[in-house]
Amino acid sequence: MILGIETSTPRATLVLRDLATGTIVWRREFTTDRAHNAVIFSPLEEMLDQYRSELSGIVVGLGPGSYSGIRVGIAVANGLGLALGIPTVGVSSLEAWDVDADSHVILGDARRRSFFVAEVADRTLIDEPQLIDADKIEAALSPLRDRGLQCFTADRRVTEMVENVELAFPLAERLPLTSPENWPANVPLEPHYLRAPYITMPKKR
Repeated sequence: MILGIETSTPRATLVLRDLATGTIVWRREFTTDRAHNAVIFSPLEEMLDQYRSELSGIVVGLGPGSYSGIRVGIAVANGLGLALGIPTVGVSSLEAWDVDADSHVILGDARRRSFFVAEVADRTLIDEPQLIDADKIEAALSPLRDRGLQCFTADRRVTEMVENVELAFPLAERLPLTSPENWPANVPLEPHYLRAPYITMPKKR
């Protein structure tokens, strides 16, 4: 069984995939604005009560998205992986969106009054997301729309700011829940950063 964890947006999902049959045998979904850590452990306990001995690996979405949500997912993956002695792997959440079009565009709030635009082709991220200011969104989306690509966001506020952007979310069952034999070894789980972490120096007294 492979556990999938996707917590990069307000809509979080946990799933178990049976490698023998390829089916999802267990799934839980919950929505919170900021505190996934307040609700994630109850379904995890339920899953462990039933499937602990059958778990063979964990796949976690690394974002980009909610910083706190991503850190919760990574912490859970690291903790369970260490406790159960099973491998973990992180993948971009941008390749796991629950949309019909395999090729599409994701528009997200990158904070600090900026946004990111990411192109996905055949469920694969083309390049690093492009960081843009709010007044450059239409210019960045226009050539992508001209190619027939739909645009999606997980932020309802963005749908109110920009026309023809649909609300959608990544899902754990769309992560690559494959056999650990195919995973890279010993790769630390780190959030998909859009920019270098912002560090504030202490003020001199």
